[in-house]
Amino acid sequence: MKIIKRLSRFGALFAGLVLAASASAQVKWDMYTFVGVTHPIAVRLIGFAEEVKKQTNGQLVITVRPAGEFPFKATEIVRATGTGQVQLGQGYSGFISGAVPLASIANLPFLVRDSGDVEKVRSIIHKYADPEFKKQGVKALFTFDWPPQNIFGRGDQVTKADQLAGKKLRTTDAKQSEMLKVLGGSAVSLTTAEVPLAVERGVVQGFMTAAFNVVGAKWYDGINWAYMADVNAGGPDYVFVNLAAYNKLDPKVRETLEKVAAQWGPKMTRENNSDDAAALELLRTKYNVKVYRPTKEETDALAKRMIPVWDAWAKQHGPNAVAALKEIREKLGR
Repeated sequence: MKIIKRLSRFGALFAGLVLAASASAQVKWDMYTFVGVTHPIAVRLIGFAEEVKKQTNGQLVITVRPAGEFPFKATEIVRATGTGQVQLGQGYSGFISGAVPLASIANLPFLVRDSGDVEKVRSIIHKYADPEFKKQGVKALFTFDWPPQNIFGRGDQVTKADQLAGKKLRTTDAKQSEMLKVLGGSAVSLTTAEVPLAVERGVVQGFMTAAFNVVGAKWYDGINWAYMADVNAGGPDYVFVNLAAYNKLDPKVRETLEKVAAQWGPKMTRENNSDDAAALELLRTKYNVKVYRPTKEETDALAKRMIPVWDAWAKQHGPNAVAALKEIREKLGR
């Protein structure tokens, strides 16, 4: 009987030690996203976090947190992730163009136009951008793409690019602003939360984004036209990981994290593009948005007008930018 009691106590002690070891092995990370928690992008990132938790048997727990929970902006996410304010951070290429210019080369107007183009040149972008990320203490765990960035607005419908002359639009990147200058328009910098009110009050006559973001962010009130010229690819959108935190992970957990990440980027891109087509139809039928899509000849002509913008941007950012632009133009035949 005494032996049985001792064995029971030993079993309880052993179980307690196992539980304690399990608890100490669990790693908890925060992930920053600049969209609201109900936005499709946030929902998909939450799905990523859940899959990581499942496949690591709870050893890595990631909590997705929207922008308002942290004292930094979407434009500061490379620094914030590199310094460990968060372990994972979502960095849209347009927003991080000031921190790592080469990461946003696909946002040059009418150069890389959709996710198909991005896939062709993704390795070129990483070739030049990844060393810059490493200098700031981060690596791109995975990337995904938003649908093409297009122009949505209110007032007279735009069916020709030159009709943007005199209009003020919210842009997400300085390169889009340069495009507007060529076309006679002007850019206004606004945070995501400021956009609907700015349109309502006439501070801007429109904005550049993807159709599914118009629906996902509820920006449809007040707009009545869409100019679907595929100004630039929506991305890459980078999910950064703090290198120090990444390197501290148990090797098996790190391997699993990488495996899930490799699946999640393409999955998000596919779902985003599918949502975009449905969102555009919803804007057309439910919200009475008049949609105009220029011909390929029209967009090719616009691309030729943008070549000086491409060259000026590359020259501004040095030899690597010049080399990257050359490689991308050759790859896409533009």
